[in-house]
Amino acid sequence: MPPANWSWAWSATTVLPLLLARAVFADPELTLDLPSLITAATGMDALTHNVESYLSPAYHPLCDGIALEGVRIAASALPAAVRNGHDLKARADMLMSSMMGAIAFQKDLGAVHSCAHALSTVIDMHHGLANGIMIDHVMRFNLSAATTKMAELARVAGVAGSATLKPEAAAQAFIDWLVRMKADLGIPATLGAYASKRPVTKADIPALVDVAIHDTCHLTNPRKCSREDFAQLFAAAI
Repeated sequence: MPPANWSWAWSATTVLPLLLARAVFADPELTLDLPSLITAATGMDALTHNVESYLSPAYHPLCDGIALEGVRIAASALPAAVRNGHDLKARADMLMSSMMGAIAFQKDLGAVHSCAHALSTVIDMHHGLANGIMIDHVMRFNLSAATTKMAELARVAGVAGSATLKPEAAAQAFIDWLVRMKADLGIPATLGAYASKRPVTKADIPALVDVAIHDTCHLTNPRKCSREDFAQLFAAAI
């Protein structure tokens, strides 16, 4: 269970300037021996940052443009980086996509991250892996509230045929693409398939919901999330 002051502690870490790096060295050569699963999980984290920041209803057209380009880069670079860990261009592109996502989420993020923060807190799940498992489940929840933007994400990601589809079909095609991407990268489709430490079960849902609802990221999700919504999201993902 998270500590009683978890919500305060998380808020403090997001605003304390002393925790910000003075310099960042995004050198792809430093990532060449990163294991494929960690490459996939951290890459899904970068992709999720760009997707959720673009879907955030906050107004920041500059960040929207950066997020869309970050998605475009990750869509081709992430599979290549996982297939060949010594593909220097793919590694460099993923670092760029990661940095772009970090810039774009000035708009804040969404419910994928609230779910991931809960999974890391309660289950000790790797953050990027948690995002990767939850992203398509949350996108299904968001579909009715972000159809046009998700259709644009399908086009930017290069989803086959999406440019000629109606918005609803293109948005669904984006979700289907995420499912295929996860399978190609070796990201578990569900929480129930995660077994490196212990499986996530329905008994974990109350604790997960308690953390997720107090996480600030879902406040800029395109569709509002209640406790019941989070419970259903976790249950559907299991």
